Amino acid sequence: MKYRTFKIMAYIVGTLVAPAAIAASVTIRFPVEYSPDILVGQSNRDFIQRVEQSSEGRIKVRFSPNGATFKGNELVQALLRGDAQMTTAIPAFWSSISPRVQLLDLPYAFPSEAVFDRLASNKELVQRVYSEVEAKGAKVLGLMRTGYIIPGTRDRQLITPADFDGVKLRGMGKVNTMTVKALGANAISLNVTEVMSAIQQGLVDGTQTLIDVYTEYKYYDYLKHITHAHYQLLYYPWTVNARWWDSLEESDRALIQKAVDEAIEAHHVKVDEMAAAAETELRSHGVNIVRLTPEQEQALAERTRSVWTELEGEIGKELMTDFERMRDGQ
Repeated sequence: MKYRTFKIMAYIVGTLVAPAAIAASVTIRFPVEYSPDILVGQSNRDFIQRVEQSSEGRIKVRFSPNGATFKGNELVQALLRGDAQMTTAIPAFWSSISPRVQLLDLPYAFPSEAVFDRLASNKELVQRVYSEVEAKGAKVLGLMRTGYIIPGTRDRQLITPADFDGVKLRGMGKVNTMTVKALGANAISLNVTEVMSAIQQGLVDGTQTLIDVYTEYKYYDYLKHITHAHYQLLYYPWTVNARWWDSLEESDRALIQKAVDEAIEAHHVKVDEMAAAAETELRSHGVNIVRLTPEQEQALAERTRSVWTELEGEIGKELMTDFERMRDGQ
């Protein structure tokens, strides 16, 4: 009788505990369009390891790189629909639903990476820039800097505005396309997965990307000139679906946020190391790399200032003015 009573009690406890255990598990569908081996991909994997370990395996991440699930603007729509819970897509994709996001992509918005880090930690500024994105169903957990987008070409070094004249470069979103055109080049819209074939077929003369991407995708087989120009700093907003985020237990939100913060911090430490290693490898493949002087940078900045004027109506003059004031430490 006692044994029967014990079995009944065990069954009752089991039926109560099992659903709770199931409800406590969390799955994060996390698609991106780039390789898991470039620096930002490595940071994604770092986050996955951190969050799965800190949750003792209760939080699982289904990582889908290389555009296998969604790519381009599909990433944004998938996140807003809830088909994905998390992504790190370039801000150009978010600017398609919120022109205000274009602010941080403006040419020569950040004179140094240190300035970007300072402003990215300003929660009030980030909220103002991404308020429309968040109103449409996403939430920004942090901004992760990856470095400057630098142009590379087959047979022409891009140093002065005149050098850009007529060159066909892969464009990376509206602001970058406007910047390239202001310099006199032609911007060709291509997904990252299409760039290599376009280079091989001569559809473009070159591309613009992070220095480690040139090595990851072996662009050095075709592109022999790279210019360290600072007209646009690339960063990734770490975004999640807002409804899904709000449905999580507070403790789980804290674990995920902590893992994101730590992955971003670790990523920033690795940026310089990886850039230096990539530059060494590129030189070993015969790539000519040049760094612009302050005077040469100033010439490009003056030529692209028109982009700020053209986008003032979309971004908002007040926000742009406040940004420049904060950037300049006023």
